Amino acid sequence: MTGRAWRQFKHSFSDVIIEIHTRRSRAVMLMAAVALATGALVAALGISTVAARQVSADMAASTLNTVTVIPATTLGNQQSDPADEGLSETVFPSDTVKRVETLGLVKHVGLFNDLSLATSPILTRPPHWLDNVPGATVAGATSQYVDALGDYLSPEVAWMLDSNLKVAFVGADLAAKLAIPQGTDLTGINVYLDSVPYSVVGIVSSPSERLGSTVLIPYSLGLDLAGSDGQSHLKILTEPGAGNPVAQSVRLALKPEAPEQLNVSQVHTIESLRTGVATQLDKLAGFVGGFLLILTVLLIANAMTVSVMARAGEIGIRGALGASRSFIARLFLFEGLIVGVCGGVAGSAVAAIAITLVSLFSGWSITYPFWLLVLGPLVGIIAGLTSSIYPAYRAASIQPALAVRSD
Repeated sequence: MTGRAWRQFKHSFSDVIIEIHTRRSRAVMLMAAVALATGALVAALGISTVAARQVSADMAASTLNTVTVIPATTLGNQQSDPADEGLSETVFPSDTVKRVETLGLVKHVGLFNDLSLATSPILTRPPHWLDNVPGATVAGATSQYVDALGDYLSPEVAWMLDSNLKVAFVGADLAAKLAIPQGTDLTGINVYLDSVPYSVVGIVSSPSERLGSTVLIPYSLGLDLAGSDGQSHLKILTEPGAGNPVAQSVRLALKPEAPEQLNVSQVHTIESLRTGVATQLDKLAGFVGGFLLILTVLLIANAMTVSVMARAGEIGIRGALGASRSFIARLFLFEGLIVGVCGGVAGSAVAAIAITLVSLFSGWSITYPFWLLVLGPLVGIIAGLTSSIYPAYRAASIQPALAVRSD
């Protein structure tokens, strides 16, 4: 930059500072408008980034450590496991749970056989002998199945699901329909499946509501009722991140002679899904923040245009004294630049506070993407310069003689 250009820059900058100081209230209001607009945009993008990361973590916790195994072929073409002689047709061996537990990295594993799909058991509770309870699912399950789903069943009675006792565990929602008291002694309370009494020994607490309307009986009894395990599935809850290794080896562990008889739910990477979620959130945040930013640009442009009209006499005198049009235009561009920078920095601070509060309120990990430090001032500069282009052109177009005469 030459000495003359530097002097012109200093002169223009000094004039702008004096003008801003003279009209402090107006300048503060414009900076506040930029701060709120840029803060809203940056905060929206930052919150969407934090939310996408949290969604990614939640997905990892719920998908990367859960494996489901189901029969792959029709039972008519299958041969029973030698250990399961006496059962009509089975896919899963009788020691399924033990075999899976030997794989390591397994927290809970359980079998579930939906009897509603294989047979039609009539669920009743006196005195409603003739009324089948609507919306109820009857299933056989092993003791760890509830834990594998992330629900809760008291371990003091859960072991009964691995026995041949005629006992039943009722989901909390279904218990309310059947007028079964919760949190009290269940002695003497029975439900009837096809007129066969089953003693209610526990209530399944199901926050996810997956078992809320389900009656669970011991898996072996359910297998006898269904005649096969064709509608069964095996649920495995692994240590975090161990889903893939377990999914790759579980079929050979269960059916080394015919692993093709089992299908395993594939544990996919969630990167593409996380990216899709982040993209959608960014689009929404960008739309809202961009809309606010456009309104702010129009507001600042309008305020500066009014300022040009109010300062027409001053601008005319400057022109009459030899100020060039570029110098006059530069005054308003510099003013927009300063307002944008100050508003952008303040907007970044507002965004950081908003991200912190939202993260604390939502229980998320507080993270600040690096680009937040520069995005606010950058957006502020763009908004300030954009909003001052027309006022600068308007000021540079004023004829000194006409301006002085009208003033």
